[in-house]
Amino acid sequence: MPFDSLIDPATASDAGGVAGRRGQKHQDHVAASYVIAMLSDPGIAQIECETADDITIRRSAADGGTDNEYVQVKTTDNEDKWTATALLAREDGREGSSIAERSLACDAHPGEPSFRIVTNREPRGNLASFKRPPGSRSPTDAALQAASASIAKRYPSFRSINGRSLGDWCDRLLWEVEPDLARLADRNTLELHKLANKQGERPSTVDVEAAYGQLLNIVIDAGDASRVLTPERKRISREAARAWWRGRIAAFAAETRRTVKVYRVRTDEFFSRFMLSDESAISRTLAAYDVEYDGERWRSEELVRHLIDWIPEVVLPPEILATFDHLSARAVLSRAIRACDARGALPTQELLTELMLHAILRHHHGSEPIACKIFHMSGGLMTFGSAHIVFDDAGDQLWLGQTRVTVAADRAALPSAVAASLKASLDRNVLREEREIILQLRHPAHLSDHELGRSMAAHGRVDDLLAVLHVPLLIAYDSATLGRGFSADYLEGLRAEAEGIYEKLKAELHVDFGDVRIHIFLIPVECAATLARAFETALRAGR
Repeated sequence: MPFDSLIDPATASDAGGVAGRRGQKHQDHVAASYVIAMLSDPGIAQIECETADDITIRRSAADGGTDNEYVQVKTTDNEDKWTATALLAREDGREGSSIAERSLACDAHPGEPSFRIVTNREPRGNLASFKRPPGSRSPTDAALQAASASIAKRYPSFRSINGRSLGDWCDRLLWEVEPDLARLADRNTLELHKLANKQGERPSTVDVEAAYGQLLNIVIDAGDASRVLTPERKRISREAARAWWRGRIAAFAAETRRTVKVYRVRTDEFFSRFMLSDESAISRTLAAYDVEYDGERWRSEELVRHLIDWIPEVVLPPEILATFDHLSARAVLSRAIRACDARGALPTQELLTELMLHAILRHHHGSEPIACKIFHMSGGLMTFGSAHIVFDDAGDQLWLGQTRVTVAADRAALPSAVAASLKASLDRNVLREEREIILQLRHPAHLSDHELGRSMAAHGRVDDLLAVLHVPLLIAYDSATLGRGFSADYLEGLRAEAEGIYEKLKAELHVDFGDVRIHIFLIPVECAATLARAFETALRAGR
């Protein structure tokens, strides 16, 4: 329950403090720092602005009441250090008008008092001893004793309402120096950032700065509230501050889900590349990947599990992926598999190879996919089953992929079939439709900014699209080498197979495709039919 503000209704007035405080930015930022401290310190019950003093920090006491720390904030353009003379100077000789006396006079309420002075200038000489917190001072500190004695003897008869002297005031005084307003604001913002991190949120700097702006307005409103009409508004209780902060944490979480870059997470490598050939002169590359053996057993089960883990990224849009965390991994996978069913069943082998290509592009090329592309056709035909953006220092790229599975009996017809499919897919009208699909599916809030420029303009030139286009062709094939089982030199057999397939594809693709950048990905499998059945069984189990 909040405490009543330290205002005497009988003598309350809005003259002086409230009327003259507007523009006192330093004081507002100091007060904000105490509210931030209160968020994590259960001992602080309430912060008050312009009640008993410029700022009052009220702490819970053992007897159920409060102990009060009275804070005066003093900023001037004078560059000289603070002296005892300035601290004790009375206005027109009036008793109680010096800074020290006015601070001590705040001790008019129940509870143990303490005092703080916050200045933008350093204290001079012995006064610097007050920068050490009272609880950590040495009783043999000669400088402190000299400063306290000098202040106490200046006005020995002056007492607070509770009977305390300037000597008592010195014993309970902490002097803080905040010379730079911008640095104070930055430190407060950093503290909010740390608090958010401790609660599991990673808000952007812009969001934390906006939250700090809100907190500053809360402090300003408390300072500006009328002592006479709305004294309750001059207090900021811990309960109210924490309620405000819970709202900010919820907003940070919502903003993170709304704008999280869902494809920035990287995975461990699964496929092992055993062959790489880059023929930039003819815009062709070959990369061949091995699933590998484990204990002389080809890792088909591990491959199936690995590919199934990628299904959500292929079939769910990023704004849905952003709402799931690691605790919901199984739920998001089940939802993804149901999405496959709802969209109309894809051939198992087609989904299998699309997932292979997705996994390779995501891990080995750091791509960001255009989700759900697999469900969209151009002109009633499946042209490119996937679309990925690959970020490159030389210019970002659009990778439109095709995949297929081939068995030994189909190997001879493979090059011409691939060439025919690719030729149809690179028709300029088809490419325009592909761009329209990508623009419909892309969700910029959850993806990184790209530099594809005019190529992604809704009515841009196809020539601009071709300038950034790369075509990955993934072929999973029944390998005679793997079919014979494990041998210590099996990779030599795989290399010979890959080279043979690549040379035939390269010869077929060399004629009609000019400078189109084509990347051949080859994945030898032990038995494509057996792998497809295992994959289908795992999918049914996941449904």
